[in-house]
Amino acid sequence: MDLFFTAVAAVMLYLHSLRDFAREVTRLGGSHLRHVLQRVTANRFGGALAGAVSAALVQSSSVVNFITMGLTEQKVLPMRAAWTVMIGANVGTTLTAWLIAYKFTGMGPIFVSVGGLWSLFGPRRWRTYGHPVFHFGLIFLALSLISSTLLPLARSPDVMHWLEAVSTPLRALAFGALLTMLVQSSSVVVGLTVLSVAGGLIEPALSIWMVVGANLGTGWVSLFNASTFGPSARRLALFNAGLDLCGLALFVAVLQFAIRPLLALMPEPGLQVALVHSAFNLSAAIMALTLLPWIWRYLERFVPEEAK
Repeated sequence: MDLFFTAVAAVMLYLHSLRDFAREVTRLGGSHLRHVLQRVTANRFGGALAGAVSAALVQSSSVVNFITMGLTEQKVLPMRAAWTVMIGANVGTTLTAWLIAYKFTGMGPIFVSVGGLWSLFGPRRWRTYGHPVFHFGLIFLALSLISSTLLPLARSPDVMHWLEAVSTPLRALAFGALLTMLVQSSSVVVGLTVLSVAGGLIEPALSIWMVVGANLGTGWVSLFNASTFGPSARRLALFNAGLDLCGLALFVAVLQFAIRPLLALMPEPGLQVALVHSAFNLSAAIMALTLLPWIWRYLERFVPEEAK
């Protein structure tokens, strides 16, 4: 029971640290982020790059999507430009998986120490900038704690029995999507998947499908967030969810076979998960950006006049 509650506490620390880090970064740089999005979205590739960089900085595509949908409702961004930002945000959020796979979690205590000391003893006008550094370190400190509890849990008969529920690719995909919708973040699910497969809790073949499911679930997270906005944001969220479905079809039909040689070159299971996560989102983004001039004429019929 001690081990179980330690694992639960570590997951809760991870969830809250990720949320607080995104909130601190958005609070400090939210106005600048809005200004940048307005300037660079004239070109579809510039919009996607802005979305990718923004999501990588705040460690959450959901935050970037939320801001983008809000700007669209305020008629600051046209819907076409806003969608390119959301396409790029899906790619930018894959950075988290690579950081975890490359054992960046060991840097957590350093960032916690630096950020904590900075926010307490730094120059008064700059102390607020220590808060995101502190929360960024907490994210990886929590991941280290999760990693240290996974291996003992993996040997538990109860856990082994529970894992039978995700013993097929379809079940693993559904589990990843449902868990993403529950915690409202694909970064959380992918991060836990990387740690689980590295700790032997999940088979690498199944972990790949959990990551695909997490990508699918993040589209429905955007739909949930869009419910607080108007029709333009809800349509954007629908476009994003449709892109995730197309990405799933592309992965099942082509991508899973195309990346097998690359996966074979990566003996580390965590790196395999990060590669699949990036390949899924990057291929869907390239497909959408390449076809955007042709498919937008069909999507535009669903766009309100004031949002065009």
